[in-house]
Amino acid sequence: MKRYLIIITVFAVLFTSCKKDTENVSFVTTFADFDMKGNQYQSLVVGQKYVEQGVSAKEGEKSLEIITRGVVDESKAGVYEITYSAINSDNFPGSVKRYVAVLPSTPTVDISGSFFYKANPTFTTTMTKLAPGFYTFGNVWGASVIPAYILSTNGVDLTLPLSQLSGFGRVQGTGKIAGNEMTLMVDLLDQGISNRARIWVKN
Repeated sequence: MKRYLIIITVFAVLFTSCKKDTENVSFVTTFADFDMKGNQYQSLVVGQKYVEQGVSAKEGEKSLEIITRGVVDESKAGVYEITYSAINSDNFPGSVKRYVAVLPSTPTVDISGSFFYKANPTFTTTMTKLAPGFYTFGNVWGASVIPAYILSTNGVDLTLPLSQLSGFGRVQGTGKIAGNEMTLMVDLLDQGISNRARIWVKN
């Protein structure tokens, strides 16, 4: 998607007579237009090799240099973020991100669906599948909406890998699914809260 920005700069020159002469200068800039190869959200199993499919960027018809930051540790379960950045000819930066989940084993169950908070059923949220075994849960907390990533390969054991998807800061934890109930043990690291139980029920 192409994005444009009109910048208006006002230059004021003060003469000795105290008379101001203001000149308005405007121009249009074209932000980097990114093309990501492969899926933005991916998953693989520990020990499996991550294959970088790449990202390209253009400013109009001009190709831009891509700077890639972030690595995937294929030996350790978790979620890894890769950032691809480019700068246009007017020095305006742009970036896109890819998220790769490394799982402890091959996923066999899909736990996506809608849930309500057991302590207050008016609070509802959704478990969205991003890739096999890799999900985002819209609210791990309850009254305060705090989303987080969840990893699960067997539909029973859950891991909330370290993530920060809201202004409440970093989230991590574990969880279990028994029947239609999902119990999350949540740490809100930047709030000084640890191992707090939150029970959600699948509709």
